Amino acid sequence: MKIAGFEGFDPVAVLYKAIRNFIQHDMATYAAALAYHVLFSLFPFIIFLIALFGFFELSDFFNWLREQAQGFLPPPAMDQVNRVINEMQLPQKGLMSLGAITALWLAARGIRAVMTALNAAYDARETRPAWKLYPISVFITLGIAVMMILAAGLLIVGPQAMQWLAQQVGLESLFVMLWTWLRLPAALLLVSLAFALLYYVAPDVPPGIPHKFKLISPGSLLAVVIWLAASLGFSFYVQNFGNYNVTYGSIGAVIVLLVYLNLSAATFLFGAEINAVIEGHAAKEVGMQDKQKHLKKAP
Repeated sequence: MKIAGFEGFDPVAVLYKAIRNFIQHDMATYAAALAYHVLFSLFPFIIFLIALFGFFELSDFFNWLREQAQGFLPPPAMDQVNRVINEMQLPQKGLMSLGAITALWLAARGIRAVMTALNAAYDARETRPAWKLYPISVFITLGIAVMMILAAGLLIVGPQAMQWLAQQVGLESLFVMLWTWLRLPAALLLVSLAFALLYYVAPDVPPGIPHKFKLISPGSLLAVVIWLAASLGFSFYVQNFGNYNVTYGSIGAVIVLLVYLNLSAATFLFGAEINAVIEGHAAKEVGMQDKQKHLKKAP
């Protein structure tokens, strides 16, 4: 079994070298750093989203929050949650602006950590000046934020929006059936697009390596598949075998989130190592072909 375009370099060799590079580049440490940055920027981003949904009066989102909270909170605590949710439904422009600015600043720092990690995957040294590096990190942050909002919208308010649209055109049953099947693939496509954007823009790839934007690359495909499997497996473990709340009390949820973010970051970085190995091999193949052409032309 060979990878198309990379004859002589089979998937087993790619995986072996990617795993070896993952260990040599100390990607586990980078994954921990990325998990910290994501966690640090997550709460301001949630504040921004809540204020945004309140501004646009998206009642379905807040009803979903109530349903999730009712599953594990006692009635006295639920009364307090309802009061908080009612306050959040009021338009709060100041809170939305503060949350957006804070989340953007913290997330941009996280993206610069991603740049450092992906440079390590490509054995590259950062040569881009600061005046170019910071706008790139903000651009990536905004792009990822838009994709996250769209993905959340697909999963939370998407069904109601699609049902309304179906009623307008008179094809309700068909749209409901299509949406049931396509909602998760559409969200996964957005995750793949986010991975592809980071893999392409974030690293300062050395000249000579064929580094192009690909929505579906071996690394991004494997990373998304492993991330999905790990997410499902981790969710099953937490629901059936995890005793975080018993052991750690109220901080159990934060610990679960940190472990999950660390696992997700490691999966993302392993996908980058896969792409770096394949692109590095392609660069060597191109170099060998150029050398052979030069030898043939020589008298």
